[in-house]
Amino acid sequence: MAKLDHRVSKVVTAHAIVMAGVSTVHSLRARGLRRTLLLATLGNAIPFVGEHLAVNVLALLRHRTEPQLKGVPLAVVLGWYNVAYGTLAVMESIMNRADSNKDQRSRTLSLGTALVATSLDLLADPAGLDLGLWEWSRDGAYATEIEGPNGKHGVPVLNFVGWLGLITSVTLGYQHLDPDDEIARPLRSGVSGSPEAGRTAALLLLPYYLPAVVWALKRRRLKYLLYSTPFSVALWTALRSR
Repeated sequence: MAKLDHRVSKVVTAHAIVMAGVSTVHSLRARGLRRTLLLATLGNAIPFVGEHLAVNVLALLRHRTEPQLKGVPLAVVLGWYNVAYGTLAVMESIMNRADSNKDQRSRTLSLGTALVATSLDLLADPAGLDLGLWEWSRDGAYATEIEGPNGKHGVPVLNFVGWLGLITSVTLGYQHLDPDDEIARPLRSGVSGSPEAGRTAALLLLPYYLPAVVWALKRRRLKYLLYSTPFSVALWTALRSR
């Protein structure tokens, strides 16, 4: 099997590292050091375990970017954290504007975050497969016209179940370990849940969304843009908030 061009691998990894740094700075300003460390730990550790299970136990896929640890690339783990953190921050901001009480918002935050983040992957995963960033060990029922580097077509539905489960686990873990969060408190500018924090978090997610949009337009795979509508609507709602 031909390896991924090392220049592509370097660009993808550098992008993930830079975005992780920017996300951490955003989190420090919005949440403080303790909550930032908690969310970063959960947002990296839980996806690493999930990816390790998929790669080494279930043998569902193989990643092709470097560097890797036990078959799990640094770029992938950081990508999980960046998307999970950015989507959580966007959804906190949106839900704080809803006409509901704090308990109701807290209950729906994890599910809403997982659904919106997974809708991004409905676009991003076919793009990554087409670009040769990873390959699945079997044909999948989603995006069946996309061929991976090993000749297998499509993305297994289990991938999206994993996205829902991992993002929900990160968000629920954060809420459980830090129940005294900022959601539904009187908000200072820039603090988690504020309109400013939501807008800047939406900007953090654009470097993941826009390249996938460009891929869909170039390949004329416009249906995947439609499938990612919940994500684009969440971004637009956060960006236009005042």
